[in-house]
Amino acid sequence: MIRIQKTKNILGILFFSLLSVSCQEWLDVSPSTEVKYDDLFSYKNGFKDQLTGVYTALCSEELYGAHLGFGMLDALGQQYYWNQEAGTYYYLHRFVYDNPKSEEVINSIWNNMYNAIANVNILLQGIEDHRGILAADEEKIYEGEAYALRAFMHMELAAMYGPVIEKEGDLDQACISYRTQFNVEAQKFESMRSVLTKAKADLLKAQDLLKEDPIVGNKRYGDGNTSMLDYHSVLERRGDRMNLFAVKGLLMRLELALLNKPGAYEIADELIQLCKQNELFVLTNREDELYDKNLGEETILGFYKNDLWEVTKEVFGFEKGNQTDNFCINTNQYSIYLNDLYGRAPDGSGTDNRLRFWFGKPSNGGSYYIFSKLEETSYPGTIRLPYYPEIPILRLAEVYYVACETMIGKDNVKALGYLNDVRESRNLARLNGSYGNDEIMEFLMREMRKDFIGEGRMFMIYKRLYKEFYVKQGVIIAPTKDKYIFPIPDDE
Repeated sequence: MIRIQKTKNILGILFFSLLSVSCQEWLDVSPSTEVKYDDLFSYKNGFKDQLTGVYTALCSEELYGAHLGFGMLDALGQQYYWNQEAGTYYYLHRFVYDNPKSEEVINSIWNNMYNAIANVNILLQGIEDHRGILAADEEKIYEGEAYALRAFMHMELAAMYGPVIEKEGDLDQACISYRTQFNVEAQKFESMRSVLTKAKADLLKAQDLLKEDPIVGNKRYGDGNTSMLDYHSVLERRGDRMNLFAVKGLLMRLELALLNKPGAYEIADELIQLCKQNELFVLTNREDELYDKNLGEETILGFYKNDLWEVTKEVFGFEKGNQTDNFCINTNQYSIYLNDLYGRAPDGSGTDNRLRFWFGKPSNGGSYYIFSKLEETSYPGTIRLPYYPEIPILRLAEVYYVACETMIGKDNVKALGYLNDVRESRNLARLNGSYGNDEIMEFLMREMRKDFIGEGRMFMIYKRLYKEFYVKQGVIIAPTKDKYIFPIPDDE
């Protein structure tokens, strides 16, 4: 456990002073690496190092680098079948939260997320106490990203450890603590409504601070720096950081969590129109399997992790196939994907690009399949393809799905139109006909299952909608609140 201490001007938790922007692991902390607070924020790079450290934490395997992406949350969402008892997610896949392996994962998420929140609070305090060190435009970006990150992390914690929200009154149930100050004092747990209200306030601050986000002119992969002598990491690859459009997407999620469907639709529709106007993010519709398998073109918010494929290689057993601690897709599992998910009648088809490009046989001739959505793309010859090792957090497809969901029962033609736009981009025929509310909702759930595999979203969606877990045709797992609420660590 990282030692935290606070004296007059020393914050021992400032372990994020990194010399590299890679998202690999926590920096090893010892007393000799403690940084004086005023010294850290007395120069521009101190702000950069602190913010970089937060992204580094989020990319760790304890958070979105595994557990909260393709790992634990996908296992809980029944996106894969984990049958190796020695594996990390075997008991989690079965909702056995009191097993020591499960407790280790669940507790590490809680601790690492709150550590990252503490460091965001340090950064925000550093900006407030050291105005003028950063140029005005830089300061807005740093501060905007920090407020958005704080809101995002609290929203994610609330979604996992908080109550199931089925009706308005459920929002008043106890949830988590929303921490806005750096200290080690105990803080009373607040209601879900309180947590989301504070998160909304942070997101609105971020939206205002990022209203002139350079992503608009430079696109998601662009570099806004004009000189390497005066380089600023926050101006490069804004799609891999908290940006204006990501903030809007998080506000959309937040309104859904507050049961405010009209508010969520308003933001979703605005985002869709903005993306069309600016061509910043587009639904991926490529036919070339070597191009953008992780749907980077439509990733509104992603976290760059330079060893992503090395980590996924271990979990999914690329080129291995029979290890007891990883997951590999055997012929039975692939048959489920083919017949019960991507090719399921009447709306599915084997032409679906997700099925065609994300699942394939290994080069060693093994009898299993590998999940290659997050795998490093091969570069034929000297051609460099626009593929980056980034963890998708929020994609444009989700915005279309929210627009669809919030229109069901209000304007089903429009709802189906949003869903068809995504289907068409995945090489599927548009659904035509007069469908009822339940039918459109079922079609929507099927598309989300197909799309979000490897991203950890389905568990969150199942919980928000309080729906059953789909395993395959004829096999579902009934929803119960104990499955959807993670136990809070005992030491809390």
